Amino acid sequence: MTTSVIEKLRSAGIVSFIDFISHDVDVLATKSGVGYRELAAIRRAVINEHAAPVVGGCSLFEVVVATTSIVSVGCRVLDSLLEGGIFTSEVTEVVTDRSSVSDALVMNAIFAVLTTMNKNVVFIDTSNHFAVTCLAAMLESKPDVDAERALKRVKVVRCFDVLSLLSELSVLCDAQSLISDDSFYSSLKLVVINGIADYIIPSLSHIHNNAGCGYVSQLVHQLRLLATDLCCAVLLCNGDGYLAVSKNASGERTTPVGRFWCSVPDTRLHIIDITGERTESCDTDNHKTLRRVKVMLSESNRLPTEQSVELAINEHGLFT
Repeated sequence: MTTSVIEKLRSAGIVSFIDFISHDVDVLATKSGVGYRELAAIRRAVINEHAAPVVGGCSLFEVVVATTSIVSVGCRVLDSLLEGGIFTSEVTEVVTDRSSVSDALVMNAIFAVLTTMNKNVVFIDTSNHFAVTCLAAMLESKPDVDAERALKRVKVVRCFDVLSLLSELSVLCDAQSLISDDSFYSSLKLVVINGIADYIIPSLSHIHNNAGCGYVSQLVHQLRLLATDLCCAVLLCNGDGYLAVSKNASGERTTPVGRFWCSVPDTRLHIIDITGERTESCDTDNHKTLRRVKVMLSESNRLPTEQSVELAINEHGLFT
């Protein structure tokens, strides 16, 4: 494209690539005085340089199949509710009342990854809530499981502020470059983060000018990288009072950081302890070792919501 051609196109009212591409070549040749073949060649060159690459549906499907897997939560009924379990490339949140019973879903998911998939787990604890003795009891209840070896595949990291949490997530996201130094990350399949909405989000809600939303954006970015680039299942565990609220004359209202956080999970499960309700209507002797929870699917971008299942938990914390 020479200077004279550019001047002729400008005289015809062409000032951008969009103007050039949107014009009919025959009409533009008449207006500008530039030859049809020359304009057609320029048009092809511009399109080849600036157009998005064409990707076939089969290629996209192969990428999805190669990067997506399903992590069982250790219960066929609950797996059926979730159409197989916890999907990699998604962020799943479990909202509980923080009782030992309601934490069973997270512990059973870790148990299933260690025993069924023989993969590794990273547990990021922001509340100092993780009890390794409970997981050890679950593993020891299965005679065919080497509890000591399985526990070595769990890495527990404690982060009590947003900066240390971002730092640890950054290390996990860079894990592909660390595989040669630490083989742990090559078999990483599940990342559990406990208490973000309980302890991290409220502290961000009080930062001036809603700057806490910037930190939440960075957290979301790191979580998405974990779920997509590392093909990990990301499981968040938070209490039922997880919304960050502020009080004013008109009452309590959700802060911008709290509203932002509500849109983060792709799937949200609410867990309610119903052991008391069940024992009142059943024989206590037959149910003294069984505890029960109700799991409700309250939010999902691929499944119908408001579905629920009731599950029994034995004395070891395993779903029955």
